[in-house]
Amino acid sequence: MPYHVSPDEFERIAGDALDSIPTPLRERMDADNLIIAIQQRVSSDDRDDDIDEYVLGYYQGGEDSVFSSSPYPKRIVLLQGNIERWCRTHAELVEQVHDTVLHEVAHYFGMSHRDIEQTRLGH
Repeated sequence: MPYHVSPDEFERIAGDALDSIPTPLRERMDADNLIIAIQQRVSSDDRDDDIDEYVLGYYQGGEDSVFSSSPYPKRIVLLQGNIERWCRTHAELVEQVHDTVLHEVAHYFGMSHRDIEQTRLGH
């Protein structure tokens, strides 16, 4: 059975995950006006942009790195309903949100899925 929390609680958990990112990296994200959005599920616009409806989150922005040009806004989207479906307890939810945030932040900083797999983020 999926573990559900209120949107406010999910936002708090995501905020805690963001707070775990080292200050210099968070400052770079803030300076770039990176948006962190929470949606229940993938929207029809997301599907039109080829976002898989089952992903837990995604980064939308420059393809190569934080320093590549991209039409604004750059954003990380966390899909609350999808994340909740993978979790059975509050602890699992917190861990999954944390992992998803770090994964998408890694993409923001230019890491590929292969790069991420070679770090502790891939485990």
